Amino acid sequence: MRIPAGVRVGACTHTGVVRVHNEDDYLVGTVGQGDDALLLCGIADGIGGAAGGAEASRTALHGLGAAVLDASLTTDAEARLRAGFDAAAERLAEQATAVPFLREMGTTLTAMLLGRGRVVVGHVGDTRLYRLTGGRLEQVTEDHAAREPDNVLLRWVGGGQRRVEADFTALTTAPGERWLLLSDGIWSVVTEAELSRLARGGDPNAAAAALVARALDGGGPDNATAVVVEVAPAGATEVSAELPRDERPRSRDRWPRARSLQAPWWPWLVFALALALGGGLLLQRVWGIDVWSARFWERDLWSWIVG
Repeated sequence: MRIPAGVRVGACTHTGVVRVHNEDDYLVGTVGQGDDALLLCGIADGIGGAAGGAEASRTALHGLGAAVLDASLTTDAEARLRAGFDAAAERLAEQATAVPFLREMGTTLTAMLLGRGRVVVGHVGDTRLYRLTGGRLEQVTEDHAAREPDNVLLRWVGGGQRRVEADFTALTTAPGERWLLLSDGIWSVVTEAELSRLARGGDPNAAAAALVARALDGGGPDNATAVVVEVAPAGATEVSAELPRDERPRSRDRWPRARSLQAPWWPWLVFALALALGGGLLLQRVWGIDVWSARFWERDLWSWIVG
């Protein structure tokens, strides 16, 4: 895909080790030409436990992209992004009305629109945007969630609502900075020190893959998605980027499959051994039968069966 001059992008997503379905989704796209080009990057994380979490994240990003990447619009970056969030909420509401099973579906949505040394950020939920400058990591977005006593989202897109209450902010950018869009499957597992270290390594695609891999090494309890955007030095030319088409690399020794949801067999083995041991002790104490002796297995057991 086409990437504006002065920007490098990488992305990676994975279902995780525990979950069966990936309710995360990400979007990268460009609108405009030359110095007027704008890069859109967004992540949506379908709300776990709500019907249609995966459908919600994809629907929201489709609505966002259709509005923001409309080349016929002449509005500025912030107006585009606000229109994109409104379109995401509207599209989710339409889908929920058409399919009753999806009426409560919802998703987080965090997006950045970057161009000309400036970035506009739209955010609702607990997907996070970080800025990495000279080794210093700064969290740009604020989580819309209550962490105690349970982790509960306070604001999101969808849930039967046609409007979304999102935060919008505009910031300046500088060459050498990296911007990290991370779903909670990464930032809830990986420390900020590790986020900073891994995000600096290699090109943006390698950095995104390293962040997801670290989340898997930490147990992979949730879907994990990362989009890494690097602001290149002045004078860089427009490039094309090949983002991953698959959810995970094909190397199975590097990216483990999700664990089975079937109950493990080893508790039953422990139970059977405990039952056998308890039965043997009961026979010995009540009837004086020593099932652990060689004589029992050679003579007594046979006499008991036939007699």
